[in-house]
Parts: sequence; structure tokens; C-alpha cells
Amino acid sequence: MLRMSAALLARDTIPWFGNHTGYEQLPGYLARHLKCSIVSRRPGMAPRYIGSVIDTLLRRPRAGSVTTSDIELLFKRGTLRPAVTHILYGDQRLRLLNPWRKAPRDIVATLHLPQSTWNNDARARLNRLSSAIVLYQRDIDFFQGAVGRGRVRFNRHGVDTDFFSPGARNFNKPRRILYNGIYLRNLPMLGRVIMRLMQTRRDIVFDFLVPKHARSEVALRPFIGHPAVTWHAELTDEALRDLYRQAYLLLLPMDESGANTAVVEALSSGLPIVTTDVGGIRDYGGGSVFPVLANNDDDGMVAAVIRYLDDSSLRDDVGRRGRQFAEDQLAWPLIAEQHIEAYRQLLQT
Repeated sequence: MLRMSAALLARDTIPWFGNHTGYEQLPGYLARHLKCSIVSRRPGMAPRYIGSVIDTLLRRPRAGSVTTSDIELLFKRGTLRPAVTHILYGDQRLRLLNPWRKAPRDIVATLHLPQSTWNNDARARLNRLSSAIVLYQRDIDFFQGAVGRGRVRFNRHGVDTDFFSPGARNFNKPRRILYNGIYLRNLPMLGRVIMRLMQTRRDIVFDFLVPKHARSEVALRPFIGHPAVTWHAELTDEALRDLYRQAYLLLLPMDESGANTAVVEALSSGLPIVTTDVGGIRDYGGGSVFPVLANNDDDGMVAAVIRYLDDSSLRDDVGRRGRQFAEDQLAWPLIAEQHIEAYRQLLQT
């Protein structure tokens, strides 16, 4: 436990996430142990315009405009003097560190995105950070190179295991295969694999959970209006949970990955995952709980799907192991305690 039991949290919300999805669930669980003050980003462009004016008045127009919520966070840090200030989505908010050449160690940012997504400007901002939490292990050396040796802690992304839970395993045909998301996905591979499955199997249909604005992607166009594909977006929490429960497996070819909400929610739902061996997938059961494929190994991915379709006992066994992994490693109460321990370590070293 922290010597001072108070934390200031900068929380963003992802517009298409519901009340049980995303890293922004963490503050509710931290509040069981710490006195938490939360500053949430306000929607719209007005907060950015105001921040831009302030940056100009401070003669820092090239620093990257802050927002009114950034200013509120820094003000509360100065007045409340919390033990730790935690920026939950640090990748997009490192402009908060503009006042410092190297930020104080009590400012902790969680870094979600893999090394390959960081351009030179973002890497320069990353150099200002002194304490970080990352949600997967592969790129820790990269982040330590900017933040500092011993200044980066690995914690997994959590999941609401009470809400995302398995449903009945009575799968009627056609069996439903779920695809979820758009960012860092390998859409060309997805398209190729699904076309091959459609040509060889008549006992499957597909659910695509894809934001409406992304459906014009070239690899997705052949499936618009296809009778074997149902498109979903803007779901309620319960409708999202039902998609996981009704699916026979999750098909998720990835080009890159840090932590992935579709993966943790599928694990918690007891849904087997067919995905590629990239980024942080192995930190979330890839290769141990469920098999993984090399990126762009179309033959391997098609074969993996067919193996599950033809062996329901294999499917159920992998699903049970995924659920157990979620309960043991990903449940938010556990993840919150691990974050508090990370704060303690970062403040004391």
C-alpha cells in the first residue's frame, strides 16, 4: 500500500466502449484501495482550442496543445498532492509532460501501443516520462530506453470477469465465427481466410463487429451485403456479451498488438481465439492457453479454424482454459492490486 493512500487519475474513454470494456475500468477497482480523484477528458474541440490559446500565451505553440482537462489535472496535482498521478492512456497524452524536461517520478503513464506505432515526435515526448506501466512485455527494452532503466513495469490489461462470462455451450449450426475490431488488424489476411472458409464450409456464418466508418476498407468490401456475414456496431454491453457467448470462436488475424480488449473479453467469455503470434499476444495466453499462427500463414489459420469446427471437445477445452486464465490472471481486482504495487515500486526506486 502507498504511504499516502491517494491517487490522481487521468481517464479517457473510448467512444465505442461500454461500461464494462476498456482500461478505463481500472479506476473503479483502484478506488477500493485508494482515495482516487479522477479527471476525465471532455468531448469536443473547445477544450483543445482553449488549450492551444494557453500554449500560445505561454509561448509554447510547438509543444503540442494541451486541453482543459490536462490543465485541470496539473492543477489538481499541485493542490491535492496525491502520492501518484496516473495517466491511463499515456500514448495520446504525453503533452501533459510539456512543463518538464524530465517529469517527476510520481507521474506514471500507461503505454498501450507497440513500438512500431511510435513516430519520432512521439518518441521525443516519451523521453520526458520518468515512470511507466506497459501492458505487454515484448517492447519493454524500447520503452526503458526512453523512460529509464528500471522505470517501466509490466502489468496486464484487466477484464470484467463477472460480466464477460461463458454462456451455454449448445452451439447449433451454422456455427458463428466472430471477428472484432479494426486497429492493427491484418485485414487482407482476414479477407483471404474467410473467403477460403466460405468456399469449403457451409456450416458457418460470420459476425463482424466493426465500426461503421471502417467498413469501406478494401479487404472488407467483398463482405458487405454477403448473406453469411452479419455486421454489428454501437452495441449495448449486453449485446456485446451475447456476441461472445453465441460465437463458436474468435477469428482475429493481427499485424501488431499490445494488449487487446477483444482478446481479454474472449478469454473471459470462454471463447477460443484464432490469432497471429504478434506483439503482446503471448502475454495473454497465446502459445500456452491457445495456439497461435505466424502472421500471414493463411493455410495454418484456415486449418486451425477447421480443427475447432470438427472437434467441439477441443474447442470447449481451449475455451475453459481461457476462462481459467482470465480468472487467475486478468480479473480487475487482481490487476488493480498489481497496479498499486507498481506505483509503490516506481515511487521507491
